[in-house]
Amino acid sequence: MSEAREAIRAFILGRNPGLAPDAITGRTSLVTSDALDSIGVLDLMMDLGERFGFEIEEDAFALAHFESIDALAAYAAAKRDRA
Repeated sequence: MSEAREAIRAFILGRNPGLAPDAITGRTSLVTSDALDSIGVLDLMMDLGERFGFEIEEDAFALAHFESIDALAAYAAAKRDRA
């Protein structure tokens, strides 16, 4: 599992202590699931930026990045590689 995907899963599970870990997979949508509210999404993006050393820019909040944990992990990894 990629470092970014594991960081996202850990963040979500930390915000949802009653959620079973196997309920959060790479295909879990951050758009349609109730895993995070809007403040949670902001906190997650700030956490990823700090963890992987990239600045949060306007494009970070494109809906496509939140279609799945894998999509957001790919975005974070690409930003990290360019940082």
